[in-house]
Amino acid sequence: MNVKENCNIVKDLLPNYIENLTCEETNQFIEKHLSECPYCKQIFENMKKNLNLNTTTNDKKVVKYFKKYKNKLKIFKIALVLILLIALGTMTYYYFYMKNAYIGAATDLYNMIAEGMYPDTFYATIEEISDSVLYGTKTVKVKGLEINDINHRDEFYFDVPLDNIPDNFKIKFHGTDIAFNQLKVGQNVAIYNYGDTLEEDNLIYLSDVRMIVVLDNEL
Repeated sequence: MNVKENCNIVKDLLPNYIENLTCEETNQFIEKHLSECPYCKQIFENMKKNLNLNTTTNDKKVVKYFKKYKNKLKIFKIALVLILLIALGTMTYYYFYMKNAYIGAATDLYNMIAEGMYPDTFYATIEEISDSVLYGTKTVKVKGLEINDINHRDEFYFDVPLDNIPDNFKIKFHGTDIAFNQLKVGQNVAIYNYGDTLEEDNLIYLSDVRMIVVLDNEL
């Protein structure tokens, strides 16, 4: 086998040789040829240099990728912790807020039942407070909340005679009597109706509302 043929064989084997994939016998053949052939020796040195350069570049890319991934993971963890804290705070606030409000409404209901009165009670949001056709009277429009049974999820209307408010009519906030003008659109309330529910012109009227309990945490 002539030198040129050996060069061709060695050049084909060099990539595997550099990667330590050749056997001992082949290694000896390659190393002997490299010691005798400056041309193949130079090719070998160039191949090693290129391989090291590519390896270094790839390593840098991998390190950069993992640094970027690590930073994103850190941001994600911080965001997740913040979301959990906000969710926990919101749940805690509404638990105690709604708990106190509904306990207050339930206490008022119990006291009225103890006095021999049995109202139809449901929870609603005040949607409108307007002047009635009757002088000195306000009409209140409320929308039943979804927590009610299906019969108390509609829109209801009732009148409050401000010029002659009955003694048995109460508006309460956390167990304390408040004035009618402290009621506001958007407040969540408990409605206690002692009369009938009347339907007229597709509107539902409550004939004898005697107590409104504001359930919100603030007026």
